[in-house]
Amino acid sequence: MSGLTTKVFYGSSKRSSFHLIPSTSSTKKVRREPCHLTNVKRLLGPPIGWKNFARQQEALDYAKTKSNGCMSFTYEQSNGQRYFMVAHPETFWYYDSRKPQNERHTYEIIPENNPCKLYFDLEFNRIENPESNVCKEEDVLDLDSSTAEKFSHHLVFQSLVFSNNCQAGYFVRFICCEINKFLSEDHCLEDNGSFYSGITTKDLINLKTQQGLFCDISVYSRNRHFRLFKSSKLKKNVPLVLSNTNKYKLPEMAHCEDCFDKQIFLKSLITFGCDDTVLLNFTNITSQIVAESHGDRAHFDNKNQATCQSSYTSSPFPRIDRFISDLVFPGKIFKNHYFPSVNKLVYSIVKNRYCGNVKRQHKNNNVKYIVDLNEMYWYQKCYDPDCEQYRSSGTKLPNEICFEYANHIVDDLSDSQLVKVADAAQF
Repeated sequence: MSGLTTKVFYGSSKRSSFHLIPSTSSTKKVRREPCHLTNVKRLLGPPIGWKNFARQQEALDYAKTKSNGCMSFTYEQSNGQRYFMVAHPETFWYYDSRKPQNERHTYEIIPENNPCKLYFDLEFNRIENPESNVCKEEDVLDLDSSTAEKFSHHLVFQSLVFSNNCQAGYFVRFICCEINKFLSEDHCLEDNGSFYSGITTKDLINLKTQQGLFCDISVYSRNRHFRLFKSSKLKKNVPLVLSNTNKYKLPEMAHCEDCFDKQIFLKSLITFGCDDTVLLNFTNITSQIVAESHGDRAHFDNKNQATCQSSYTSSPFPRIDRFISDLVFPGKIFKNHYFPSVNKLVYSIVKNRYCGNVKRQHKNNNVKYIVDLNEMYWYQKCYDPDCEQYRSSGTKLPNEICFEYANHIVDDLSDSQLVKVADAAQF
């Protein structure tokens, strides 16, 4: 023991120096960079991890593999590019609520075929509608991002949950159809006509179309992005906040502001908290009513659902596919539907939103091209609600296409239609 020195017993002091961070700059770097914990679960509470994606479909597919309440969100960068994230709503809120207000441009993704609450996006110009009133229902969460020029509210019905947002859209379009019918024909299917007695055309003025409901029916589309509580649109510092007219009360009011905002955020999510609720389906609607409320697209979806053939790649008419692809270039065919009962093709287009009605590219909504195989011509329509009734003039298909597919439709045509096809197929 006499030969055992303190240096030998405790070791060299140089060894401990390897465990020290060499500089304060490294310490700052460690503190500055967040720790991304993926798929970490706690014994109590939601998972604290998240995962980012560059493509929406990858995020949606990943979220489907999770059974812990994770959802898909999207956030917009300063350059306008949108990225996607899968996280539990409480985890997402924890980080999103700590961002500066001018950096919060976030949206919930409403996945196709997922249960969702009934929701509305109401917008109108205040100057053109000075006497319009706001919704004051007590069972509806009312969020507001209005300005002096524009009324803009989101309404979320907590107790009404549809099987998916398409079904919710059918319900909303049916209501809009009945109101429009009342205004144009002075009658509707409602037993009590006085329900619509307070509606006048002065409440419906729209600068673009002169008349129309201020309910945005485009928000029920597939995988829709719906703006989140306390988030604003890019380059517009007008966040979506709790409305001054909101009368919805949380079941248990939070005691602090952060907890209150978190609960409002969770209640405002369209697809969160729908698990233990009876799902509604608006299936008793007739094809005629759907067609009146949303044009050809809804008519096809309802009447020919069993016989519709759809594809992301090619239809039964490859020559027409190539023709439409060349026609919409640099755009692309995202999806096509063939409806045998009416002998029509519908092509949904992406990366080219040019609309013949407004003579420019739409900012948010895509366009579609319809090919009528009975008459052998095509025309353009779009998904923008302001152009819902627009249909471009028909343009005859190339002669070689008319000739190639004339035999396909001959059995289903009347004599007069056969004459038209024969005329169109002549060189």
